Amino acid sequence: MAGYTRQDTANNIANGNVIDADDFDAEYNAIEAGFNASTGHAHDGTAGEGAPITKVGPAQDLIVSGTNVLPKTTNTLDLGSNAAQFKNAWFDGTVDTDALTVSANATVGGTLGVTGILTATGGVTGNVTGTVSDVSNHDTGDISEGSNLYYTDARARSAISATGSLSYVPATGVMSFTQGDTDTVAEGSTNLYYTDARATAAAKAAISVTDSGGDGSLTYSAGAITYTGPSATETRAHFSGGTGVSITNGTVAIGQAVGTTSDVTFNNTVVNGNLTVNGTTTTVNTETLNLADNQIVLNSNETGTPTQNGGIEIERGTSTNKTLVWNEADDKWTVGSETFVAGTFEGALTGNTSGTHTGNVTGDVTGNADTATALETSRTISLTGDVSGSVSFNGTANATITATVADDSHNHVLSNIDGITVSETEINRLDGVTSNVQTQITDLSSLISQGIPSGAVQAFAMSVAPTGWLKSDGSAVSRTTYADLFTAIGTTFGSGDGSTTFNLPDLRGEFVRGFDDGRGVDSGRSFGSAQSWAIENIVGTFTDIRVRLNTIFSATGAFTGSTGANSGDNGSGGAATVDFDFDASRVVNTASETRPRNIALLYCIKT
Repeated sequence: MAGYTRQDTANNIANGNVIDADDFDAEYNAIEAGFNASTGHAHDGTAGEGAPITKVGPAQDLIVSGTNVLPKTTNTLDLGSNAAQFKNAWFDGTVDTDALTVSANATVGGTLGVTGILTATGGVTGNVTGTVSDVSNHDTGDISEGSNLYYTDARARSAISATGSLSYVPATGVMSFTQGDTDTVAEGSTNLYYTDARATAAAKAAISVTDSGGDGSLTYSAGAITYTGPSATETRAHFSGGTGVSITNGTVAIGQAVGTTSDVTFNNTVVNGNLTVNGTTTTVNTETLNLADNQIVLNSNETGTPTQNGGIEIERGTSTNKTLVWNEADDKWTVGSETFVAGTFEGALTGNTSGTHTGNVTGDVTGNADTATALETSRTISLTGDVSGSVSFNGTANATITATVADDSHNHVLSNIDGITVSETEINRLDGVTSNVQTQITDLSSLISQGIPSGAVQAFAMSVAPTGWLKSDGSAVSRTTYADLFTAIGTTFGSGDGSTTFNLPDLRGEFVRGFDDGRGVDSGRSFGSAQSWAIENIVGTFTDIRVRLNTIFSATGAFTGSTGANSGDNGSGGAATVDFDFDASRVVNTASETRPRNIALLYCIKT
């Protein structure tokens, strides 16, 4: 700043020094004096007056140099306005403008050259060369006649003459035509007059018809063409019946009525295309029904909110039919009063169970048993790795393991543990290497400074992407703006517009799964491909379920059951029906998709 001299010549105001308030006061007073001084602000380039001001305006909109005055950006500044105008202007050179408007009289001392259109609201005095498009305020009375003579009616009429059937009167400019007809024109030898007789005779002579044989006939006579169609006998001769089809006197029959309301019976039938059956009931009377389809869709005509139950019903003659039905009102599977018997059951089971359970149980078991005994074979529970210890356990009592931690074998994290003293040697032991803590921190900082590579995906506990990251939302971004990212992932997740953009992976609402890469756990997948939700199939079978009369029946877990109608009596070995109901929501949380517990975070990709 012109007029300001630094006061802290001893450099007391510096990093690490104790700064005295007097040092600051002296600097602030010198700055204030520089602003208030009557000199030092001319900015004329001389000593003490400051450098010339070359940029003027609230945003340095006007730039001044030794050779020109320029706006900061083109076509943004006006020179004067309608309300505040400059008085006079002198230019010694060329004035180049898109449009020139002169609102008062103007005098041009030299030659005014106009390459476009010159519009003058007043008069133009002097010689004009070029094209004049509008002389509406003048007429030929103002212009002397030269070699190009003015137009007059007399001059125009005298230039016209007529011969033959045309007559012309120059005084009035009227031309007349004396109409003639074929009576006044002699007929030549080549182009003869038209007559109906000549036309008819020529047309009839030019037409001929050839009948090439076959059914019916075609003839021509005196200008008339006659076609006689084939007889019934000729037509029928072209048709014959195939297998099972007969034709008699033009009537086709297959041995039975085939009207739209007729009942038609065929033996074996093969339909190679699609078969659509419209009606209310379709009956298949066969002993065995073989279907190549791997999925049967019931209620396929349902398009709105489902209201009809769907399932399978087994006809059992004089006995009660059995069903496996999806109940829309309960939104559950129901098997009526039947009993499921299965050699193996897989799935979650909640509720109370009764009876003897034989076999292994896979999965978590919660609740209490009425009675419990010791394990058939005791088990030894051992700790391995850097912690050792073991205990024998047979289920009859609690077990306690005395654990021993191996010294100098592992990194130990110690925090908020009262009564523990940690030596400097233990603190310095990082990753199994005894070294100075600061050295290892320096090495770690060096690794961090290398940055995260482009294409890395990371979850963030915030709703916006941090600097240097983009949301993994499948959007198309520029290949040049994000060149490093494009080099890293290319068009694996979409090619954008095919030339200037590419797509980011869309991880919204998705779980990320490790790429199989030949392991065989998730085979058949390409890198970056999406996979829809699914669960492993749950299968089971109930076979030949029988329950004796007066038996109290119950089911637990996802199943509920109850006894139904009796058949026979207890003395004759009668049996009762059993109803099963399967509902997984009794033992697990259910939803419209299969998913683990989760937290929604924002996936972003490093640019």
